[in-house]
Amino acid sequence: MSNEWSGTADAYATSFGRLCAGTVPHVLERLPADPGDALDAGAGTGTFAAALASNGWKVQGVDAEPDMVRYATAAHPGVSFGVASLPALPFTSGRFDLTVANFVVNHVSSPRDAVAELARVTAPRGRVIVTIWPSTPPSPMNALWNEVIARAGATPVSDHRLTADEDFARSTAGLVGLLHEGGLVDATADEVSWDFVISADDLWQGVEAGIATIGATYRAQNAIHRRAMRRAYEELCGGGILTLPSTAVIASATRT
Repeated sequence: MSNEWSGTADAYATSFGRLCAGTVPHVLERLPADPGDALDAGAGTGTFAAALASNGWKVQGVDAEPDMVRYATAAHPGVSFGVASLPALPFTSGRFDLTVANFVVNHVSSPRDAVAELARVTAPRGRVIVTIWPSTPPSPMNALWNEVIARAGATPVSDHRLTADEDFARSTAGLVGLLHEGGLVDATADEVSWDFVISADDLWQGVEAGIATIGATYRAQNAIHRRAMRRAYEELCGGGILTLPSTAVIASATRT
């Protein structure tokens, strides 16, 4: 997973990282009343970890990509970050009162092993909170990318990377089931929505860096189709400010 994100931290922070930060206020509403030790697994550029720290938690952030850890450490000097990844975290069992994974279990090769590891490092009666993007209905952002690809005559790259036995339903029920399979109890999930507001130029930086499925698609094209994708994007967005309604699934569960 780290090779996929190598060298993308700055572009990610400017583009898709801001999208993923949309869940932060919704997760903060679900935190235990008394702050303690927290782990942000897959911390990226550190926005989530910094928000937890601002709410009184003693936070350890980890990410598989050293470039992300470098960025997070520089951007949030009051939080500790290190290189580590699911499903093998370098912490003793029961180490954290709270463990969060924001849009992480959808990126690992074995979501069930990842959740089991999140459960392992969480203290008894501690909480695990995870987020994913739902598979249906298609988001306005995905509709935008599909139109860019179609207008450019580009060949899309598949975003389906898991085998049938490793995959799970990208829904509230599917995420609850995944947490229960990972050894957690009392799992609940719901959808939250917000408007993602960003300039068209900033969002395109993530595409050019190869981030997300649209970035992988862009990188897979020849020079002609890359230029065509950029033209199509500019035609659709006009180079202005985009407001993209976004929805995520947030699930919370307890370590037995």
